[in-house]
Amino acid sequence: MKSFLILAVWFFNGVTSIEVIERKDKDIFERDDCAGTTVGFGYSGTLEYHYKYLKKRYQGCTHIHGNLEITNLVDHDINYDLSFLSEIRYVSGYVLIGLVTEVFHVPLTSLEIVRGNSTYRIQGDDYSFIVALTSRYGDTKVGLRALHMPALREISEGKVMFKQNPALCYVDTISWDTICRGRNNSVAFLETPFSEDCDQCSDNCQESETEVGGCWSTFPEYCARGHKQQCDESCPERCFGPSSNQCCHSQCAVGCSGPTESDCVMCKDFNFNGECRSFCPDGTYPMKNRCITF
Repeated sequence: MKSFLILAVWFFNGVTSIEVIERKDKDIFERDDCAGTTVGFGYSGTLEYHYKYLKKRYQGCTHIHGNLEITNLVDHDINYDLSFLSEIRYVSGYVLIGLVTEVFHVPLTSLEIVRGNSTYRIQGDDYSFIVALTSRYGDTKVGLRALHMPALREISEGKVMFKQNPALCYVDTISWDTICRGRNNSVAFLETPFSEDCDQCSDNCQESETEVGGCWSTFPEYCARGHKQQCDESCPERCFGPSSNQCCHSQCAVGCSGPTESDCVMCKDFNFNGECRSFCPDGTYPMKNRCITF
């Protein structure tokens, strides 16, 4: 007999309501285009069934249309292997990593963009990247130690939150404002957000005149990546120069080489014949952030 558990209100002290804001995608999914979930901290069945469900759902996925929720990995008798997450490059909704007390690291090594088309609302703020409750009983020696995300370049919408992760290292070295497109106050470090007892980043990960510093682990291959940008305050997002006429197009992600939707480094949503679009035009269907002609 399957049991069902829904966890919501107890997650944050003083939270009276948690609201998921979702924009439903009407994409045609193929093998590496996968649908996300909207269960938050809930799960169905046993903990072993839940883990196998996550593995089956995301094995081989590169693009998640919806939310990526990695939760309830708390059984010390299960040998959790999260390598099935390593091919994911794009998440259109939010990323939630919580109640993962029996996991040493989360290998989202290919993740480049979290779009934030849907967000996790907590006390009036919209979050698109949340890491919380990752250690048993607040133990600083047991629990999630690292997020391996060296490819992460952008969180397009929403804020970032860390709470009750006493063993988690390196997230305080990351330039979250740069990843969040220059938005101020983009990250909330709440109660015990990370460990104070961590090794230093590799010397290869030091900040330079043009590059941000920081790391996701001690190894050089886990240096944080990102260009420093000095944009005119009239630019709402990214830019390719300091002048007011050097703003990136609103459909660009990561950066751009010019002002049009054809000059983007990457697209927030979809690429149609070299142009970034918020949706695919008639006669096409979306697949892996591309508009494919029928």
